[in-house]
Amino acid sequence: MASYFEVYFADQGDPEGTVEHIERIIGLKFEPIEKPYADYRAIRALESGHSVTFELALQNNLDSEADEDHGIPFKEMPRVLTVRGPRSDEEQHKQTTQDVFIQLKESGYKPIYFVYDLDQVIELWDPDQKGDPEVMEFWESEQKGDHGRPED
Repeated sequence: MASYFEVYFADQGDPEGTVEHIERIIGLKFEPIEKPYADYRAIRALESGHSVTFELALQNNLDSEADEDHGIPFKEMPRVLTVRGPRSDEEQHKQTTQDVFIQLKESGYKPIYFVYDLDQVIELWDPDQKGDPEVMEFWESEQKGDHGRPED
């Protein structure tokens, strides 16, 4: 199963403005989709022959139990951008998602969390400290392969 990176963020603006802002950041046009996990999708073909999928949900469907389980204030961040692709290009997907995180942070979105596979926080901007660092699992940069899971 492919891994994924996500950026959860709060946004007080109108949904169309959010979509347009993310389109400018990733350099792709979103197409509306009707999926329980996303409202929009854009796909970038890579030189490697693989593709990266960007999925934007205007309202994440996580409940308050997820906040408690992960320590991440999901209910405070209705928007989520998911970046998916094959594990062989994982570092490139991480960098792509990191770039989106930085641009959203610079645009004033807060709180904002950059997360790997829903359970590891890579980076966050949470000046009002809405998350619970005692519960969060943090990404460790020296992790390779399956990020802490034994390699075959």
